[in-house]
Amino acid sequence: MYDRILVTTDGSARSKVAVEHGINLAKSIGAGVLGIYVVNDVVVANTVRQLGVDKKEIEEKLKIAGEKALVSVKKIGDEAGVAVDTMIRTGAPANTIIDVARTEGIDLVVMGSHGESGVTKLLIGSVVQKVLYWAACPVLVVR
Repeated sequence: MYDRILVTTDGSARSKVAVEHGINLAKSIGAGVLGIYVVNDVVVANTVRQLGVDKKEIEEKLKIAGEKALVSVKKIGDEAGVAVDTMIRTGAPANTIIDVARTEGIDLVVMGSHGESGVTKLLIGSVVQKVLYWAACPVLVVR
């Protein structure tokens, strides 16, 4: 049913729970796993504008954070005996996840719920909500 599973991470505890679920599911059905971390270009732009830091500098710091998060994904995969490929992309997180799912032949996206509500949800929207609405494949949201 699922041959290739995309697990998303932002390095948070909630995304780690989703990664564990995705990798355990992959192990039980013999699926491949692709882990992704998206450097949010809106966060980069806001940081540059508000703090006056160099764009390349902030992108590099976020990529280092992404590499750290993906090392954790690979470790979880290794412990479960599941091979995990990883990638870092820059862009709008929801759009990037949807595009990668399409171009990489993903059968299932697994992501953590962030529980955004109220003003935060209205201002920045929900990545999970957008992926649920626009992804061409099934999406598993882990709480």
